Amino acid sequence: MRPRLKILPVLGVGDLTLAHLRAATAFRKRTHAIVARLERTPASELTRAPLPEIVRSYLGRTAGAQPARKAVWLRQIGEMRTAPEARWRPFTAEQVISIHRPGFAWLARMQAMPRLSAHILDCYVDGEGLLEARLCGSLPLARASGPETSRGELMRYLAELIWAPYAMQHNPQLSWREIDAKTVEVLATSSGGPARVRFTFQDGDVACIDADDRARLVGRLVVPTKWRGCCSDYREMGGCRIPTQATVSWLLDNGSFEYWRGRVTAYRLR
Repeated sequence: MRPRLKILPVLGVGDLTLAHLRAATAFRKRTHAIVARLERTPASELTRAPLPEIVRSYLGRTAGAQPARKAVWLRQIGEMRTAPEARWRPFTAEQVISIHRPGFAWLARMQAMPRLSAHILDCYVDGEGLLEARLCGSLPLARASGPETSRGELMRYLAELIWAPYAMQHNPQLSWREIDAKTVEVLATSSGGPARVRFTFQDGDVACIDADDRARLVGRLVVPTKWRGCCSDYREMGGCRIPTQATVSWLLDNGSFEYWRGRVTAYRLR
């Protein structure tokens, strides 16, 4: 008996366009829903942990006396690369960071190839982390989730408290520990275990943020890796004094691999 051949339907240009529009629309609606959840985060009734003196002093310089809002919004421009030998690719991004509990959403567009861009969603919402990239907002390129990803995304939230200083004071899920006169550690708990980062101060401002075991995506594996972020150029924006320049690196065995550098171009409280 001859095997039967299964004839697959041939999709025309119109079908492909419709499939692209549907996938891109679904992705866009999902990101909008995530941002809306972050902006609705209510204040917590839990007792807040005491802050080290150097953090209280820093908040006096950055957040001032304004009442805490639910979230902050910012816009960035910059460059990213995926490997030490890869070329830098420009990106634009918007980000929302929650004040009263850990949570953020980073929505970026990065050049993937000539005339085509990758749409990136990097977020931590309701205790779950997700990294997703789609070509033109529809075709899946990469996706990471699960406990280790959640822990890594929570570390990103902790590191980026420099852009949400009100959260240092008003997020009761954060625990602080003074290491020495210029260094403090902040900790929060995720489904993948405790997330810790260290802030190093210089002249009263946060200059560097370090982590010993942040999750790094290597192929399909998540590898705990030493990580560092450096920030500078503090300016008044949207009622806060924040660092507007930052670089981010993996500290590999064969040296430092800087993979992200960017600048905040707009900022406001929500």
